[in-house]
Amino acid sequence: MSVIPTHNFINENCKNRIKSSILRDVKSEALLVFSRTALERYFAQVDEVAMEPLFKENEEIAYVYKTLQKLLEDLQECVVNVDYLINISQATKIYPELKHLTKKEEPLIAYYDIMAQKVRNHYKNKPAYLPEFLVVCVLSEWVLGEEKSTHKYPFLDKIDFLELMGKFEKNREHFYKEEECKISEIHELSFQIIEKLKSYKYKENKSRVSKVRKKK
Repeated sequence: MSVIPTHNFINENCKNRIKSSILRDVKSEALLVFSRTALERYFAQVDEVAMEPLFKENEEIAYVYKTLQKLLEDLQECVVNVDYLINISQATKIYPELKHLTKKEEPLIAYYDIMAQKVRNHYKNKPAYLPEFLVVCVLSEWVLGEEKSTHKYPFLDKIDFLELMGKFEKNREHFYKEEECKISEIHELSFQIIEKLKSYKYKENKSRVSKVRKKK
């Protein structure tokens, strides 16, 4: 059986991955995987051409948008997304020699799963509103909560999360039209996600079935 170059899986997903080994640091990495994935899904749906006139009229909206866009660029440089986790899980079924790679990623997958599951349970059969604001909230909770493991990602220190949150809330009507989702709901969900991540203790489980196979 041919050997698959494992570095290709990472190079195709991010250029300079910062891989964590200590479980506390892996939690931070998992949160950034969660954030990168959510922002990629969000920006894939944003019509930049249609929003350009609004940016010129409202500097605060432009600030929010550009800050999140730069954050996504930084994350794509050093953090994988959920597609990477899905791909290595699926590839292992075809190429058993990649099993060692999947094994190394199990803590990251486990931490990502618990956050994704919290979001799935919260929204169930309705759309996940304001994913970009959820990213701002969870990162604010984590970074400002003195989680020292974020030191590996200095670009996070350059973001004023409180200012970003304030500008978003002030102009939230421009980011969504539906009345089904309240800002307070996003705050509560972000708190639940972070509390779950903080309290969850990873334990190796040979029978674990990862939920990352479902794209959420």
